[in-house]
Amino acid sequence: MPLPGSKILVWVVPPTAFVRLEGRATVERARDFKVLVNRLDAEGIERFCLDLADCKLMDSTFSGILAALATELGPSTGGPARFVLVNPNARVRDLLDNLGILPLVSLVEGENWVLPEGVATEVAAGPASKKETTLCCLDAHRFLSAIKPENRDKFADVTQILEREVALMP
Repeated sequence: MPLPGSKILVWVVPPTAFVRLEGRATVERARDFKVLVNRLDAEGIERFCLDLADCKLMDSTFSGILAALATELGPSTGGPARFVLVNPNARVRDLLDNLGILPLVSLVEGENWVLPEGVATEVAAGPASKKETTLCCLDAHRFLSAIKPENRDKFADVTQILEREVALMP
């Protein structure tokens, strides 16, 4: 269940999807974000512009999923990063920088970002079992540990605990 005030809004104007993250981008919404991006990618969307101006914080699970998607989907047809992060606050930007994610995305700061006309679609929180959520969290932390050596030590305990939890789940 997403935290109160946590929203994912999307406008699709092919070949671009504009996604606004409001409130907290956390583990509770990471799987929903991943499902959205994979669906849009399968529909031919080539670029994802993430408006982070109203994103108060982002946790390591959400940022790990973002990094994994940016890597798995690779650059757009024209070459630049497929993910453009727009106006993250200092806290979110520092997190992404410290975890080694900024080189995987493009960053736009200080510009007034105009979203497309029309009504945004709010991404509903999808049903997720405890196992799906735990696996999503584990995948995110494994990916973060793989992209930057310093992350291995940072997330070693978390990864171990999550691996044990998954092993005990039916």
